[in-house]
Amino acid sequence: MAHCRLWHAAAAIVLALGAASVYLLNYATFLALFHPPAPHVRFALFGDPQIEGDAKLAREPTTGKYDLLVNDHYLHHIYRSTIAAFRPNYAVTMGDIFSSQWVSRQEHARRLARYRWISGEGEARRDQGDAHEYLHLAGNHDIGYGDETRPYHIDRFVRSFGPLNREWTVDVGGRPHQFAIINAMNLDGTRHSQFRNETWDFVRMLADKRARRPDIPLALFLHIPLSKPGSLCVGSPETRYSSGFVRYQDYVSPAASAYLLHCLAPTLVLNGHDHEGCLSAYTVERSSGQPVALGASGATLRVSDDLCGLSLGELDAFQPEIEQFARATVASVPGPGIPAAAAAAGRPVVEATVRSAMGAYDGASGILDISCHGAAQEPRACTSGRGFELRTESGCTYGYREIKLGNHMAIRALLVADALVALVVPALFLARRAGSSRPAGRA
Repeated sequence: MAHCRLWHAAAAIVLALGAASVYLLNYATFLALFHPPAPHVRFALFGDPQIEGDAKLAREPTTGKYDLLVNDHYLHHIYRSTIAAFRPNYAVTMGDIFSSQWVSRQEHARRLARYRWISGEGEARRDQGDAHEYLHLAGNHDIGYGDETRPYHIDRFVRSFGPLNREWTVDVGGRPHQFAIINAMNLDGTRHSQFRNETWDFVRMLADKRARRPDIPLALFLHIPLSKPGSLCVGSPETRYSSGFVRYQDYVSPAASAYLLHCLAPTLVLNGHDHEGCLSAYTVERSSGQPVALGASGATLRVSDDLCGLSLGELDAFQPEIEQFARATVASVPGPGIPAAAAAAGRPVVEATVRSAMGAYDGASGILDISCHGAAQEPRACTSGRGFELRTESGCTYGYREIKLGNHMAIRALLVADALVALVVPALFLARRAGSSRPAGRA
């Protein structure tokens, strides 16, 4: 009887471990079963993988190599499973691809090769029905904050991953949508001014396009989240400067955020940087509210009328006035407030900060779906956990959902348990078989 109970318990453990292992191996496929049908355009978003290298090996000579191997396979499983299950049109890494920009050329090449194996970017993936494009945002661990960015950081990133700023238009169910990636690392104080000038030249070019066609919805991608009160997300509105250049930054400056919200008028803002992830929304008043006067070169500028025409020098010089204008015209709300923001009189902007794909953050990724069906609909929004659905009166629907693999330490424990079971169960079976075949003793 005792032997039977032991075998029943062992069988239950084996079944439980087997079920958990099957789920983890196919987690994205299972989660995709409960996802809405394929939209017109889908993005798979991967936040801050921060792939480490020789610095970790120097810190942890005994366990470092094992950790790098496990982390690479963990991230590999996240990228490959998510892409295979959800079949996105775009796979976007939201910045901080590597853990540091201060690495040698050889070390960077090694990490780049590892990343391409992890993500699948190095493989031909243009088979019919499985075509997707890889996009990359520059993070502070890729090119540095404004005080740290060097020409070779920029050149190396562009050679490896493509342009820092880009925009493109996609037909979504018969309605054009605009998408743009902005180099958030050089929006604010930057030691090498040419990088900031190039970023703002791109932003102003985009603002000119938006002024001509404000009816086209825009989804904006940038590594650092927009400015907001510290209570909305895990991050705080902290910025540290060195000689006027950004040394550390949780959010884009209030002045730059105000410009992006007012002059680019995005529908969606997607970013990374804050490893915890967050949902928030902004209501931007259609009317300018009370104008704020600026004295510049003997002339009087009104932020409400002239914000989008200000030069970069004027944006810097009049930051307090622009922040005052932003406080009067932009309201920020946390994720649960998105439905109210969508129903407000102002223009709603929904922001999703993608949770990190690192193991300590459960191997998260985000799925962004966009569909348009032409017929007008009542604008509304709803949220669920770390996801939202936004419907606009133009007939377009935007949905975001966070999916997770699981904490890496729990998965490591499961792998160890699987290995033990693989060793112990056959040994127990052989022992039982040997015992049952032993001749019975004499009476």
